[in-house]
Amino acid sequence: MAVGNFPSEETPQNICDQNTTTKYLNFGACIAANQSDICGLNTGFYVTLQRGLSIVKGFQICAANDEPGRDPVRITLEGSNDRNVNLTFGTSWSLIHNGSTSLDTISSRFGCSLIQCISNSIRYESYRFLVTHKYEKSNSVQYSEVQLFGY
Repeated sequence: MAVGNFPSEETPQNICDQNTTTKYLNFGACIAANQSDICGLNTGFYVTLQRGLSIVKGFQICAANDEPGRDPVRITLEGSNDRNVNLTFGTSWSLIHNGSTSLDTISSRFGCSLIQCISNSIRYESYRFLVTHKYEKSNSVQYSEVQLFGY
Protein backbone atom coordinates (compact mmCIF):
# COMPACT_ATOMS: atom_id res chain seq x y z
CA MET A 1 0.00 0.00 0.00
CA ALA A 2 1.34 3.42 -0.91
CA VAL A 3 1.65 6.26 1.60
CA GLY A 4 1.74 9.72 0.05
CA ASN A 5 1.99 8.05 -3.38
CA PHE A 6 5.16 6.17 -2.49
CA PRO A 7 5.61 2.71 -0.99
CA SER A 8 6.24 2.72 2.76
CA GLU A 9 9.68 1.12 2.29
CA GLU A 10 10.76 3.51 -0.52
CA THR A 11 10.40 6.88 1.19
CA PRO A 12 12.11 10.25 0.70
CA GLN A 13 14.33 9.46 3.72
CA ASN A 14 16.17 6.91 1.55
CA ILE A 15 17.69 9.57 -0.70
CA CYS A 16 19.95 11.00 2.00
CA ASP A 17 21.00 7.77 3.75
CA GLN A 18 24.31 7.39 1.86
CA ASN A 19 23.20 3.99 0.56
CA THR A 20 22.59 3.56 -3.17
CA THR A 21 20.87 0.20 -2.60
CA THR A 22 17.85 1.96 -1.05
CA LYS A 23 15.61 4.18 -3.14
CA TYR A 24 12.82 6.72 -3.22
CA LEU A 25 10.00 5.86 -5.62
CA ASN A 26 6.96 8.07 -6.21
CA PHE A 27 3.90 7.46 -8.39
CA GLY A 28 2.82 11.09 -8.22
CA ALA A 29 -0.73 11.56 -9.47
CA CYS A 30 -0.94 8.00 -10.86
CA ILE A 31 -1.84 4.62 -9.52
CA ALA A 32 0.88 1.95 -9.71
CA ALA A 33 -0.38 0.27 -12.90
CA ASN A 34 -0.54 3.45 -15.01
CA GLN A 35 2.29 3.76 -17.60
CA SER A 36 2.20 7.46 -18.41
CA ASP A 37 4.35 10.46 -19.24
CA ILE A 38 3.09 12.23 -16.11
CA CYS A 39 3.41 9.51 -13.43
CA GLY A 40 5.85 10.64 -10.77
CA LEU A 41 6.44 14.10 -12.19
CA ASN A 42 6.51 17.16 -9.92
CA THR A 43 7.40 14.92 -6.99
CA GLY A 44 10.48 15.13 -4.85
CA PHE A 45 11.48 16.34 -1.44
CA TYR A 46 12.65 19.29 0.56
CA VAL A 47 15.33 19.39 3.20
CA THR A 48 16.09 21.96 5.89
CA LEU A 49 19.82 21.97 6.47
CA GLN A 50 20.98 21.32 10.03
CA ARG A 51 23.89 23.72 9.63
CA GLY A 52 21.54 26.58 8.76
CA LEU A 53 21.97 29.03 5.91
CA SER A 54 24.12 27.57 3.11
CA ILE A 55 24.90 28.28 -0.51
CA VAL A 56 24.34 25.18 -2.65
CA LYS A 57 26.60 25.28 -5.72
CA GLY A 58 26.01 21.78 -7.09
CA PHE A 59 24.22 18.46 -6.77
CA GLN A 60 24.64 14.81 -7.68
CA ILE A 61 21.93 12.20 -8.16
CA CYS A 62 22.24 8.41 -8.21
CA ALA A 63 20.10 5.90 -10.08
CA ALA A 64 18.06 3.24 -8.33
CA ASN A 65 18.11 -0.51 -8.88
CA ASP A 66 15.72 -1.09 -11.77
CA GLU A 67 13.61 0.40 -14.58
CA PRO A 68 15.77 3.06 -16.29
CA GLY A 69 12.57 4.62 -17.66
CA ARG A 70 11.86 5.89 -14.14
CA ASP A 71 15.12 7.87 -13.98
CA PRO A 72 14.68 11.63 -13.56
CA VAL A 73 16.37 13.44 -16.44
CA ARG A 74 15.33 17.03 -15.61
CA ILE A 75 14.76 18.59 -12.21
CA THR A 76 14.30 21.91 -10.50
CA LEU A 77 16.19 22.93 -7.40
CA GLU A 78 14.75 25.74 -5.31
CA GLY A 79 15.71 27.49 -2.09
CA SER A 80 13.75 29.06 0.76
CA ASN A 81 14.37 30.75 4.08
CA ASP A 82 10.76 30.38 5.17
CA ARG A 83 9.61 27.83 7.72
CA ASN A 84 6.92 25.31 8.50
CA VAL A 85 3.69 25.30 6.48
CA ASN A 86 4.99 27.59 3.73
CA LEU A 87 7.64 24.98 2.86
CA THR A 88 5.09 22.20 2.67
CA PHE A 89 2.63 24.13 0.53
CA GLY A 90 5.29 25.54 -1.78
CA THR A 91 4.54 29.23 -1.36
CA SER A 92 8.05 30.41 -0.56
CA TRP A 93 10.46 28.74 -3.00
CA SER A 94 12.90 30.55 -5.33
CA LEU A 95 14.15 28.73 -8.44
CA ILE A 96 17.93 28.33 -8.59
CA HIS A 97 18.25 25.49 -11.15
CA ASN A 98 16.09 24.03 -13.90
CA GLY A 99 17.96 21.45 -15.93
CA SER A 100 19.51 18.06 -16.49
CA THR A 101 20.41 15.46 -13.91
CA SER A 102 22.95 13.80 -16.26
CA LEU A 103 21.62 10.38 -15.21
CA ASP A 104 21.38 9.58 -18.91
CA THR A 105 25.22 9.33 -18.93
CA ILE A 106 25.58 6.59 -16.28
CA SER A 107 26.69 3.13 -17.35
CA SER A 108 25.00 0.97 -14.69
CA ARG A 109 22.16 0.90 -12.19
CA PHE A 110 23.15 2.47 -8.85
CA GLY A 111 25.52 4.73 -10.80
CA CYS A 112 25.74 8.42 -9.94
CA SER A 113 25.73 11.39 -12.28
CA LEU A 114 28.59 13.79 -12.53
CA ILE A 115 28.33 16.66 -10.07
CA GLN A 116 26.12 19.28 -11.70
CA CYS A 117 27.37 22.80 -10.95
CA ILE A 118 24.74 25.50 -10.55
CA SER A 119 24.92 29.26 -10.39
CA ASN A 120 23.69 30.29 -6.97
CA SER A 121 24.94 33.03 -4.67
CA ILE A 122 22.07 33.17 -2.16
CA ARG A 123 22.15 31.39 1.20
CA TYR A 124 19.07 29.32 1.91
CA GLU A 125 18.12 27.25 4.92
CA SER A 126 15.94 24.81 2.94
CA TYR A 127 16.19 23.33 -0.53
CA ARG A 128 13.52 21.63 -2.65
CA PHE A 129 14.26 19.07 -5.39
CA LEU A 130 11.45 18.27 -7.88
CA VAL A 131 11.47 15.92 -10.88
CA THR A 132 10.07 17.60 -14.01
CA HIS A 133 10.93 14.97 -16.70
CA LYS A 134 11.78 11.28 -16.64
CA TYR A 135 13.54 9.05 -19.15
CA GLU A 136 10.41 7.43 -20.66
CA LYS A 137 6.83 6.41 -19.94
CA SER A 138 6.59 4.50 -16.67
CA ASN A 139 4.42 4.26 -13.58
CA SER A 140 6.70 6.37 -11.35
CA VAL A 141 10.06 8.07 -10.83
CA GLN A 142 12.86 6.66 -8.70
CA TYR A 143 16.38 7.48 -7.53
CA SER A 144 18.63 6.26 -4.76
CA GLU A 145 20.62 9.26 -3.54
CA VAL A 146 20.84 13.04 -3.90
CA GLN A 147 23.75 15.03 -2.57
CA LEU A 148 23.90 18.81 -2.34
CA PHE A 149 27.30 20.51 -2.47
CA GLY A 150 28.15 23.98 -1.23
CA TYR A 151 29.14 25.95 1.80
